[in-house]
Amino acid sequence: MSHLFGPVPSRRLGLSLGVDLVPPKTCTFDCLYCEVGRTTHLTRRRQPYRVKEIIGELEDYLASPPAALDYVTMAGSGEPTLNLGIREIIAAVKSLTDTPVAVLSNGSLFYLPEVRADVAGADVILPSLDAGREETFRRINRPHPGLSLDLVVSGLKALRREYTGQIWVEIMVLKHLNDQEEELSALKALLRELAPDKVQLNTAVRPVADRDAQPLTQEEMEAVARFLGEGTEVVAASRQISPERLAIKDRDVLDMLARRPMTAGDLAQALGISLAQVRERLGRLLKAGLVSRDMHREQDFYRSLMTSSP
Repeated sequence: MSHLFGPVPSRRLGLSLGVDLVPPKTCTFDCLYCEVGRTTHLTRRRQPYRVKEIIGELEDYLASPPAALDYVTMAGSGEPTLNLGIREIIAAVKSLTDTPVAVLSNGSLFYLPEVRADVAGADVILPSLDAGREETFRRINRPHPGLSLDLVVSGLKALRREYTGQIWVEIMVLKHLNDQEEELSALKALLRELAPDKVQLNTAVRPVADRDAQPLTQEEMEAVARFLGEGTEVVAASRQISPERLAIKDRDVLDMLARRPMTAGDLAQALGISLAQVRERLGRLLKAGLVSRDMHREQDFYRSLMTSSP
């Protein structure tokens, strides 16, 4: 499997080329709501995961990209800051393109000065913060034993002090876990201290690692946004991308489905093609045994059955 995926329309970043920096599922958290699934390698140890290989793929792709990108995003099958080469990879992207670089992170390692230095070259950092209380943090994020909410928050505060780019905090709001007034008040207090440029709310609308991660309705999400106050938004649906911006191949579809389950409607919106075209393609991939179809919350979700490690 390539270390690159997409480009895909992101609800937060427009048309984004994803860069998968760690092997699945290598992470500092084992979040209830993770779309990639349960963490199989829970760790805080940073390693240089295939840095030259990743840069080589970026050089090949960015020499003649098939689409006009809005962002190149450090993300993937776990926590990208676990890759010791993230600074080198960001620098390589900057040398190859004017497209801005984003880092999609769970925010757990910014207490380390070297991690903050490694991501300083990015244009926007998008850390998660799902809880304002230690008990809730442990219940939702299921962190490595060496991590605490206080440690994570201290890192986010240091990042805010030192980093000159944009910081957009994402909160995954889950029914009966962090949507009560006590939980939201604790989160609101932390957000005042962190002063992010944006606060973006999400909920568990796709298949997740644990059934305890239940979504809120749109109305409930909007109420949470009002409670948290100015600068908070409910993450919108992916914006439509014209077909001319995407060169769509079966491999693109399979790579997208390898990283998260999606409905036919998700794929149609992501690929900028009609639902009928998506259903025809999925039918063919199902018959070929390349994808699976599972029912979740009365919707069909598709996953790639291609198995290879990055």
